[in-house]
This record gives sequence, C-alpha cells and structure tokens, in this order.
Amino acid sequence: MIERLASRHVVLMGIGHTNAHVLRMWRMNAPPDSDLTCLSNYSYATYSGMLPARLAGQVSPAQMEINLPALCGASGARLITDPVTGIDHAAREIQFASRPAVPFDVLSIGIGSVASMNTIEGKSDSLVPIKPMQSFVQRVNAAVVRGQQRRSAGPLSIVVIGSGVAGVEITSCLPGFLAPLQVGEYQLTVVTRSEQIVSDVQDRTRQEILKTWQKRKVQVVTGCAVKRLRETVIELDNGDTLDADVVVWATGAAPPPLLANLGLDLDERGFLATNHHLESTNRRNVFAVGDTGTIQGEALPKAGVYAVRQGPVLWDNIRLALDDRKLKTYTPQHGFLKLINLGDGRAVGQWKGVSFAGRWVMRLKNRIDLGFMEKFMVTPMASGSGDDGNEMQCRGCGCKLGAASLRDALALSAEVEAEDAVPIGGDIGSGELIASTDFFSAPLSDAFTVGRIAALHSASDIVASGARVTEALANLVIPAGHPRAQQRFVADLLAGAKSEFSAWNAPIVGGHTIVGPRTEVGFTVIGQRIGAELLRKSNMVVGDQLLLTKPLGIGVLLAAEMRNLCPARAYEQLLEAMLLPQHKIAEIAIELGTRAATDVTGFGLIGHLIEMADASLVTAEVKLDQVEFLPSSVELAAAGIESSLLPDNLAAEQFVETEGAIRDRAEFRLLFDPQTCGGLLLAMNEQQVEPFQQRLKEAGIESAAHIGEVTPRRKKSVWVR
Repeated sequence: MIERLASRHVVLMGIGHTNAHVLRMWRMNAPPDSDLTCLSNYSYATYSGMLPARLAGQVSPAQMEINLPALCGASGARLITDPVTGIDHAAREIQFASRPAVPFDVLSIGIGSVASMNTIEGKSDSLVPIKPMQSFVQRVNAAVVRGQQRRSAGPLSIVVIGSGVAGVEITSCLPGFLAPLQVGEYQLTVVTRSEQIVSDVQDRTRQEILKTWQKRKVQVVTGCAVKRLRETVIELDNGDTLDADVVVWATGAAPPPLLANLGLDLDERGFLATNHHLESTNRRNVFAVGDTGTIQGEALPKAGVYAVRQGPVLWDNIRLALDDRKLKTYTPQHGFLKLINLGDGRAVGQWKGVSFAGRWVMRLKNRIDLGFMEKFMVTPMASGSGDDGNEMQCRGCGCKLGAASLRDALALSAEVEAEDAVPIGGDIGSGELIASTDFFSAPLSDAFTVGRIAALHSASDIVASGARVTEALANLVIPAGHPRAQQRFVADLLAGAKSEFSAWNAPIVGGHTIVGPRTEVGFTVIGQRIGAELLRKSNMVVGDQLLLTKPLGIGVLLAAEMRNLCPARAYEQLLEAMLLPQHKIAEIAIELGTRAATDVTGFGLIGHLIEMADASLVTAEVKLDQVEFLPSSVELAAAGIESSLLPDNLAAEQFVETEGAIRDRAEFRLLFDPQTCGGLLLAMNEQQVEPFQQRLKEAGIESAAHIGEVTPRRKKSVWVR
C-alpha cells in the first residue's frame, strides 16, 4: 500500500518481457521519490516462449504467467487494467475512456503486436489468432468444440496458418492439447506463403521437424497465402480450397491499433519508431520496447528474444531519464539459441549453425524457460505478520472492530444506536430520510478503484434498508507526500466515488480530509426511502426464503492479495464482485414486496444473519452446499489464509448449530469471512423467489444464490447443514 506519495511518476504501458524486467527491478531497488504504475488489459502476463508447452499440457498456467497483482503489490506499484485511449503529451498524461488520466515523467510502451490479417477477406468463428496469448488456450478450446458440433462426419480439420517458429510449435503441440478433449480423428494442415517451413533455420533442423510431422500425418501446403475465409472453408490465392473447422493464425505481426493514437512517430508498418536508446524519435523520456518498437536502422524480426535482452537497458535508461542524464545504447544481438518444442517430450535446437534434437534439448528449454519465469515469482508474505513482525491487519472491511468488542462498547453507551442505517427525521416529501456512515483502510493502491469501492460500500447500508442515495459526505485520510501528488490522489478517489454515486444522481456535497500514515476512505451517506416502508432486519417470518446476491470469499481474497498469494484470475473476480452495484437488485426486491434484508459486510454472512434472526425471533437455516464462493477462496481458506477479522467473527460460532462434520469444512469458515462490498441478504416469501430471479435475468444481473430458509425459533440463531 502507498505510505508516501511521490513527485516523480514512471508508467509501464503493457507488461511484456521488457517492461516486466523493469517491474522486477523496481521491487529490488526503486528510484527515490518515484512511483510506478503498470497498465495492462489483463491481471497476468504470459511468457510467449512457454505458450506451446501450455497448449500441450506440459506446464501449468501458473508456470507460464506472471501474477501482476502479486508482483505489483510486492514492488509497491499500482496496477490498472482499464484500456488506454491516448496520450496527452502537453500534460504528460495517459488517457482513458472512463477514469482520470495518469501522469508520467517517464513512459515505456510495450503492448506487443497483433495478428496481421488485413489482406484476408471474409470472417469465420473458426478463426483463432494466437494473440492475445492470455486467452489463446481458452479460445482454441472453444473453436474446437464448435468445430466438433458442426462436423457431422469425417475427421476434424485444423489448419495452422504460418510456419515460423510460433506456427511450428503450435502445430507440434496441438496433438497434446486435443488428446484430453477426446476429439477422435483429426487432420492437421500447415499453410505457409514461404517455399519451406521455418525458412531461417538449418536444413537439418527443418528436417527434424518435418520427420516429426510425417509421423503425425501433418499436411504442409507451401507457397500459398490465405485469400478468403468462409465458415469452414479456406480459399488460397492459387485457387485451391481447404476444409477448416478450426483455423489457428500464427503468422505476421501488425501494430496494435492504439499505436496510431499515441501521437508518436511510426515506422512504415505502423510500429513506434525509436532510436538506439529505445526512446521515441519525437518524444523525450517515452520508450517503446519489444514488438511495439522499431529501432531505426535495424532490420530485426518481431521476436521475444530481443524484448528480453532490452530489459536491462530499459531499466538503466528509465533511471537515467528520471535524473535527466545521458541514456545508454541498446545493441541488438545478431545470433541466438533457437529451441523448438516438438510436442512429444523432445525439442530441436540450433546454435551457430549446429543443429541438435532430443529429450535433453527439451529439458534444456524447460530449464531456461522456467528459470526466466522464476525471476518474476513473488515469495508470499508470512501469514498474519507485517514487516515489523506484528499482526498484519487486513484492509477493507477486514479492519473493522470485532463484533463482540463493538457490542460491549455500545452497551457502555446506551444512547448510541447499533443500527447500520438510521432514520434522521420524519417523512420528507415522498419518503423517509435515513443516514449511514462507513469507512475503511484502502485495500488497493489505485485511488480511483478505491474510491469506487468505498462509495459502494458506504452506500450498502442505505441500499439494504430500501432507500435511494441522495447525497454523500467524504471522509479521507491521505498519505503524506508531494502536494501535487496529494491533489491528484484526492481527485482520483473522488472521481471513483462520483462514478458510482452518479447511478443515483447523488452528489458529494462536502467532507473532510487529513494527512495520516495510511489511506482511509469512507462516506457519510444520506438516503430517501423507496417503498412504503424500510427493509428491516426484524421483518423475517417463518417460511421466508434466504437469497444472497454475491458469492462469499472477498475477505480471504483480500487477505491473500496482501500476502501476494491471490491468483491473478481470482483477483479479477474479486474486483468484479466488489464493484457490482446492488441498488437495482434492492429495487426489484422492494417492488415484489420484500420486507426483510441486510447487507453482508464486515461481520460475515453468519454475523449478519444472526442479527436478522435474533431481531425477528426466528432461526435461519443455511444449506452450505447452496452457498456460492468466489474462485480460489475455498482453496485459500483451506490453506489457512484468512482475514485478520475472521477470529473475532468466529466468536459468533456459539450461536450456530450444525450437523455432521460441517464445522471442519473450509466453506463453513467462509460463512464468517468479512466482506467488503458484499452482497445483499434477502428474506422473501416463497412465491416471490421465481419472479425475483426472472426480473434479475431480464435486467442482465446474475441470479441470486438461494441459500436457505427461515424456520421457527430453535435453541440457536442459525442452523447450518
């Protein structure tokens, strides 16, 4: 988390091989008074050299991916996954469509390349370009399934376009991918405009590849280019046609369309033009690396090996640029080791004109590839302890005071109401006004996203009470640092909050800020009743059905993120869950006559359900197998990862009745997991459930989990079975 705001800003646009090196080195030795922002369309970066092995099932996804939330967190860097739209060079800012601009003093652009298909006519859902590599395996899997569904007879036809190293490795590794899918018969065909495959290797290397393909009956069509695609047919420029249930595009590198909108010099193909310092030819302190850049005077192929070698030079030049010193020169290598995965446990290699093949070559390739990826692996922080060895307090709702301590404190101050949202006067206009306040320690380093989360979280009590937000007051604790950085930090926080409050046309009408040791964000929110009466915790009746509108697990995932243990894809699901608004769901429930609800936040599902059950003098029955959990949350909980608030929440276990070995399950502990921006817990009569789910579907909202029902009062408040 940010402890002090810096005056100098470095931005990495795209986290490919070169920029990933900078992120790694930043973790080791960050320049003074400087911050780092990483812009990526994905929460993980893929190492292209291992994509074929991943396709063949030879390595796991985690082995070929850089977990950007973990690496950014360990490096003290901010991660933003919103798409870039342009650059304002006068203001030196990166622009976005739906969030504030990000300032930079030094910028490195490494967003790679895209497939070159401008000359191809027609469209087909059978076409699968290799890029973006992050989603290639999923996309080719979907294409194979569609091809099988369409194919009524004969072998499945799979055509790979391109015979460079990428096309050769994909072709060689596809059999390993298809085997577990039980495809049955299939025909692999390679089409290349060249007269021979991998034209830049020795004949002996090429013959080893062709010998392997011959055993697998791979057909090779040379000297032809694709002219047109028609559903399951490819038309070649020589007039021939090929059946093609699946088409894998593995040739040609074209510039991403974004490059044309960045106001930077381009080469004749549309890539960013640079000098030998890797710096743009028309903008100082703006670098272009990997496939994205073209060094003037050099005729280099778009290959990952150059991007890897550029990393150390870029790292030096970023630090030199920050201090306005002379930059270093990058000298590209003119020969390198080539290792090609043959997909059968062997690889073929070439070095300085010498060709070799065998399983030992594949072991060498694995050692090199895995060694490269190990550089970006983050050692998890010790569970439960911070840098000073003391207990590490979670952020978000995990930093709340425990329920028991709060209850005891309120007992000493009888005048203070314990309700989350309380009326603040009589009827005004068409509804009763209510107020609520909430704040937390920022769980993420991106101020805009934190502002969005804080707004939704602070409004949650109002929404769960059946009211519409009308206005808000901000409460902000801002880190020390440079005044301009503080101004932008506050502006980003408020912009994020406004983007969520705008759903109600609710303005932020004031607030208060102070400077403190860590970022704290919250709002006092005023709301106006929607229906004839407020939704209340005490309105549950026997027979009501219990519905939960978000999966559980936010607390454990935030705890894992703090310890650099949250998987990248789980991080994406975490953000999606926290940023899912609940006001439309509440409105639908109210329209259908629902009278009882609460929001599931810091005290977990069980804590809030106990409040409802006790206030209504009933027992709530929860069917554990019907509760939904966020991806990876159960596995992390089973591994002992938990929010620092969880032990306090587990004190409520005394009010829970169970049967069998349910208490031993990780899912049971997650019922107590503190939720930041958690879902709504609704109690509605059985006749309302189906219309409610249908209305959600019509509104484009996922159905709520039907987790249990309300039963007559038993000895304990909640029964989990």
